[in-house]
Amino acid sequence: MVRVERPNGCLEPVLIDDVVADPDHIRDLARAHGPYFMPARYLVTGQPADTAADGTFRTNADVPPGLVGPTWRGDWAVGGHALIDDASAMLDHQRFIEAAHHMFDAEVVVPEHVYVNLSTPMPGQGFSHVDIAEFVGVDRTNAPGWLLQAMGSSGLFEDARISIATAVAWFHTGERGFFRYWPKGRGADSIRHENMWNTAVVGDNDFMHHQVERIGPAGARPPTGLTIDTTLDHVEGAWSVIEAGATLAEYTDDEVRLSLSWKARVYADDATRVAAETGDGLTVAEAVRVLAAELDAPSPTDVADALADTGFRSALAARWSGYRSD
Repeated sequence: MVRVERPNGCLEPVLIDDVVADPDHIRDLARAHGPYFMPARYLVTGQPADTAADGTFRTNADVPPGLVGPTWRGDWAVGGHALIDDASAMLDHQRFIEAAHHMFDAEVVVPEHVYVNLSTPMPGQGFSHVDIAEFVGVDRTNAPGWLLQAMGSSGLFEDARISIATAVAWFHTGERGFFRYWPKGRGADSIRHENMWNTAVVGDNDFMHHQVERIGPAGARPPTGLTIDTTLDHVEGAWSVIEAGATLAEYTDDEVRLSLSWKARVYADDATRVAAETGDGLTVAEAVRVLAAELDAPSPTDVADALADTGFRSALAARWSGYRSD
């Protein structure tokens, strides 16, 4: 809904030092609020984050191997509401909000999400990616991540796209784990952010490609046996990777890279915000029909069947991927 000109592919990011007064407190919160689930759930199962790691279900989802760990996620605020103690301070982080105002040249910034990602030692990601988009009427509350990603990458729904500012902050003292991003588009030069302690990059991450470099020493590998159901939790002084009740590996605090992400919806002015929040917008069924038509596939008669169709999901990912490996 906010039309933003991006002459170089994405908006110029804003760098922030000294994100919080007590960065060790962020790590304390992370230790206290596990277990953490694999973010691939957003892309594959569509399960809400607050039930993903509670042990009440397991899945047999077909997940691309590159999306199975070793990174885990926990939501601290969703839809503008804090889920854990002390998350409100991060949700209303004034420097993040000011950076979003500046970057988008927008009057209204509505903080929506705070979540943490925790990664154990691993090789550098072999791909960069953009974040999952959201649209008026179709967002994380009613659509799986793989559909939202296809909608964003296709460019077919820009009139309904919600502009989102993303801040990523780091609280990591271990080896490497650098953040690489492409502020002038994926075909231009990248920048490596190396200071991983109490710093942040506020970016246009729905358009700006970014990736995580190697975490830990050269040759580091994830534990074997990871599935989409593997969780990470802080147990008796160590970070434990747990699969079906069995501990696959344990790590120290320094070995686990912790990042915190903040997301806000951004509107040119209050009238634009009101129109987006009260208008009808898209429906999931409409989005599915448009995408199916572009694929020259039969228009699904039942949206639930389409969302359960792994062939449809794979076709969308092949045509409109948010990932790039070259």
